Amino acid sequence: MADDGIVPDVLVAVSSLPESLFYRNNTGAGEMHGRWIAFGLKGSGDIMGCRRGRAVAIECKARRGRLARQQKDFRAAWERAGGLYVVARSVDDALKALANV
Repeated sequence: MADDGIVPDVLVAVSSLPESLFYRNNTGAGEMHGRWIAFGLKGSGDIMGCRRGRAVAIECKARRGRLARQQKDFRAAWERAGGLYVVARSVDDALKALANV
């Protein structure tokens, strides 16, 4: 589960980087028109986007938060495909990970 306390701050920070495009990637389920609807890809990053042509997934975690099994599986698949997967516990974590991309 994301640390929703830092997700907005991380999103603003990485979106302000030149040659970057990021968006909040919501996942979950809810009722819509009387039907239960699942949305998003389980395990995918809280923030998804692109920096200088490189696909980036950012998972925001609390200081002691750990990746769930589905998040670990997504990370492995994302990295095999050439994407950058970042676990950010702060805005600085995210910015440092993207500094040389």
